[in-house]
Amino acid sequence: MEALLFDTANADTRVEFGMAEAEVAQRAQWRASAEVFRAIDATLREAAAHPEVFIDAAMLRGDAVEFAVRAAAADLAVRLNLAESTVRGHGHVASTLRERLPQLWAWFTEGEVSTQNAREAAAIVMELPAEFWAAFENQIVDAARRLAPARFRTRARAVREKLQARTLAERRDAAEVHRGVWIEPGPDGMGWLNAHLPNDKLAMIGANLDATAFGLFTAAEEERTMAQLRADELAELLTGAREQPSSVGVTVALTVPVMSLLGHSDEPAILEGAGPIDIDSARRLCATAPSITRLLTHPVSGAVLHMDRDQYRPSAALKRWLAIEQVTCDFPGCGRRAAHCDLDHTRAWADGGLTTADNLAHRCRKHHTMKHQTKWRVDRPPGSERAVWTSPTGHIREADPPPF
Repeated sequence: MEALLFDTANADTRVEFGMAEAEVAQRAQWRASAEVFRAIDATLREAAAHPEVFIDAAMLRGDAVEFAVRAAAADLAVRLNLAESTVRGHGHVASTLRERLPQLWAWFTEGEVSTQNAREAAAIVMELPAEFWAAFENQIVDAARRLAPARFRTRARAVREKLQARTLAERRDAAEVHRGVWIEPGPDGMGWLNAHLPNDKLAMIGANLDATAFGLFTAAEEERTMAQLRADELAELLTGAREQPSSVGVTVALTVPVMSLLGHSDEPAILEGAGPIDIDSARRLCATAPSITRLLTHPVSGAVLHMDRDQYRPSAALKRWLAIEQVTCDFPGCGRRAAHCDLDHTRAWADGGLTTADNLAHRCRKHHTMKHQTKWRVDRPPGSERAVWTSPTGHIREADPPPF
C-alpha cells in the first residue's frame, strides 16, 4: 500500500499544505506576469524591427515603425482583453528592467519579486541617469524580494533621492509649478478629490486627519471606520461646516542628517508618511517645530544609536523616542502609524521582560491582540536590530526595516 504524501486527518498538515499551495501559486503568478511582460516586449520589438508585418508595403515610410508598434499593441490588447495602454505599460516594464535592472528582472522571472515591486522599480529607475542604475539596483534588489509593496516603494524612493544628480530641492521647485487640485465625479453619487502638493504639506495634512479621526474613532459611541472619519473630517473642513479647525496635537517624525541640517550636505531628510523631502523644507519644519526630539544615527548604516537603557523608563520621552525610531507597527507589511499603535513588551513583563527601548515595540491593536490571542510569537534575539515574528505554522519573518 502506498503511503499518502500528507495525512488529511491532521489539521496542522492541511493548514501547512494550504499555505504552501498559496506560496507556490503566488510565485507562479509572478513568474507568469513576468512571462507576459517579456512576451509583449518581444512582440513590440519585433514590430519595430519588422514593420512590414503590420504595415502594407505601400505605407512603409517615416512613421511606419510607430504605427507598426501601435498595431501590434492593439493586436495584443484584443487577444489579452487588456487596454492598449496596459499592453504598452507591460512591455515598458520588461524592457526597462531587462536593460537597467537585470538582477531584479532575473528574480522577477523566477517568481521571487512581486509584480507590484517590479513595476515600482521600473518606474523609479526611469528617473535615474545610466551611471546610477547599478548602484540603485544593488541597494534595492534584496528589498524587492523581501518587502511588501508599500514598504518597498518607500525604500526605493529613498535610495533614488540619495543617487539623484540634481538636488531634491531643485527637482521639488521644478515640480511644484504643477501643483493643483482635481475633482473627478464618480458613480453612485460619489467622486474623487485629488491634490498634487509638496510632500511636507501632504504629510501634515495626513497627520492632522489621522489625529482628528483617531480621536473620534476611540469614542465608545462611534461607529464609523477610520477611512470614513478621515473623509468626513476633510469634507467638513473644506466646506466650512466646521468653523474652527481641530485642536488635536499632531506629531510628525522628521529624520534629518545632521550634516545636511548644518549646510554641509544635500542629502534629503525623511518625513514620516511622505518619504524623502528636500533639506530646505526640512529646515523650515525644524524652525517652526514647537519641540524637537533628537536621536543619533550611524553615519553609514543609518541605524539608530541607542542611549544607555538605564536612562529609559515608561515615560513620555521614551514613547516619543520609540515613535520616531519605529515609525509604524513592526508586524511585517503593516503600515499603521506608531502614533496609533500600542507600545508592547516583546518579552512580556510577567516573564521578566524589561521596560526598555530594546524590549518595546509599537504594534497596532490588531497585531498586538493577535500576538496574545493566537499562536503567533514574536521575539528579539540578543544583538538583533529587529524583532522576529514566527507564525503558528512555523514560518519565520523578521520585522520590516525602517523606511530610511
